[in-house]
Amino acid sequence: MTNSTLDLIPNDQKNIQGLTTYEYKHIRLDYKGRGITQEINLLDIDGERIRSWRNNFGDDVIVPTLHEMLNQLGAAGWELVSHVVNQDVSSNGVTFHYYNFKRPLN
Repeated sequence: MTNSTLDLIPNDQKNIQGLTTYEYKHIRLDYKGRGITQEINLLDIDGERIRSWRNNFGDDVIVPTLHEMLNQLGAAGWELVSHVVNQDVSSNGVTFHYYNFKRPLN
């Protein structure tokens, strides 16, 4: 008989001490122009459109380069777990990059 509730942790792992749990961050972006400078045109983080980015120096930067963003995420403990490219040249000429990060909660 199946249970109607969604159980995401298998029974044999529920009582294991030190089981690491994670939080996740999902980023979607499109580069300016052909992407040579890696300047970001469109940036969505966890489903929210980001119009500016605060760097470590306290300045407001209008959407950083990918290099700056990855360095800040790494410094905050985020680990890149996947990168997928979706090129939709036929309808709108946009190439979106999807990045997924994780970091331990405990």
